[in-house]
Amino acid sequence: MSLSQVPEGARVWLRSLPLHPELQRRLLAMGIRPGVEIEVLRRGKPGGLLHLSSGLMEFMLRGEQAAEMEVTLIPPG
Repeated sequence: MSLSQVPEGARVWLRSLPLHPELQRRLLAMGIRPGVEIEVLRRGKPGGLLHLSSGLMEFMLRGEQAAEMEVTLIPPG
């Protein structure tokens, strides 16, 4: 599933980065790489911004950027 499909409050493991090289570099510089855990804190309007966290860092991505990132849901509990 893509990161853009993840519901608010869910946690996921990141499986792939977006295709855009500059965005890849920015995410890697923040420590966002395949295998890290990400939580969707808030979702904007459909196709809007996603407010995300990973560890102690919070960041935002556009919906179209998140759509390029493959993730696996972490079961609740």
